[in-house]
Amino acid sequence: MRRACRLGLIAGLGAAILAALPGVAAAQPMPSAADAPSAVFEEALVSGISLLHDNDGWPHPGNSFKDDNYSAGLEIRVNGRVIPRAGLTRPLDGLDWLTRVNRMHARATRRFHSAQVFGLAYTPDVLDTDVPQRDDRPFASLVGLAVRRTSVLGEAGDRAWSSEFAIGVLGLDAARHVQTLLHRTRRWMTGNPTPVDPLGWTNQISDGGEPTALYRVGYERLLAGDGAETARKHWQVTGTLDGSVGYQTNASAAITARAGVFTSEFWEFVSGIRSAGAGRQQPAPGGVPRWDLFAFGLVRPRLVAWNALLQGQFRASEHTVRVKRLIGEWEGGAGASVPMGSWHLQGVVQVAQGRTTEFVAPKARLYTWGTIMLLVSREARGR
Repeated sequence: MRRACRLGLIAGLGAAILAALPGVAAAQPMPSAADAPSAVFEEALVSGISLLHDNDGWPHPGNSFKDDNYSAGLEIRVNGRVIPRAGLTRPLDGLDWLTRVNRMHARATRRFHSAQVFGLAYTPDVLDTDVPQRDDRPFASLVGLAVRRTSVLGEAGDRAWSSEFAIGVLGLDAARHVQTLLHRTRRWMTGNPTPVDPLGWTNQISDGGEPTALYRVGYERLLAGDGAETARKHWQVTGTLDGSVGYQTNASAAITARAGVFTSEFWEFVSGIRSAGAGRQQPAPGGVPRWDLFAFGLVRPRLVAWNALLQGQFRASEHTVRVKRLIGEWEGGAGASVPMGSWHLQGVVQVAQGRTTEFVAPKARLYTWGTIMLLVSREARGR
């Protein structure tokens, strides 16, 4: 019965989210001559490689160095047409057809692809015991592979659709090994008795491993500021709608602002792990050197229907908690990009990133972490 209820909740709310997003698409004006970009750009076979790392140990406001809540995340991302050429987009193609998002992608002549290998780890406050912490969040981990498509619409390049399909495994022992290694290395480097070795990973969600999956659709639009027609930009405000079904079934809206001196487009910007963004590929107009220096901020309310990393999935878990249905998220930091011929080296550092309380338990609390991202990307070529 419990599994049936979970499946029904995920399927029902997921269907509602996915039905709503194509509805937004249907509300958009039909394609016209203005929707077709004046130039068509083709991805390089491999147009970019990036490394992203989230950690609550990175310097940021509220850092307690306790390695609790969102402990760490790691993502290695590859951009380029090698992704569809290798056939990795075929499951995504089918899901986009079912949800009619393929119609939005079909309108664009600038399409970008990426594949991400990622890992996420979450822990309670107390790590040095193997007794389940019933008053706190459970241990949880996820290792997965995601494939994403981003399509830019309109001659002004002021709209972008993205869709993503991810498969992964909950509850592997890899998180325990990595966290233990990092804690021992830090103790050796500092001579301090902390951080301690984590002992509670046998109580994690779906301990031993359970397959899982997710499908996400997002829509982003430039609301104000300098657009693609402005070579050297100074500010932008964008809005985003996002919905997902699977191990995280939710919907969100976000407002993002950037200010500084930059040439990158809003849809190229990647702020952190599991975020959208095509990477630095679009050539700047007028041959302006593509160097960036900017600050950014984001606020995002999120409605949550299901979170397997807190509630478990279909397999029984030692400890689960009830989620809060409405949470708030924020991001803030700085980015820079340096041109290297037809390539770019981009870095993003987030020092103010966090989430409000997302579960119901006595030790529930908001938490923060930092992000470091390095991206090497290559411009698309006109044809």
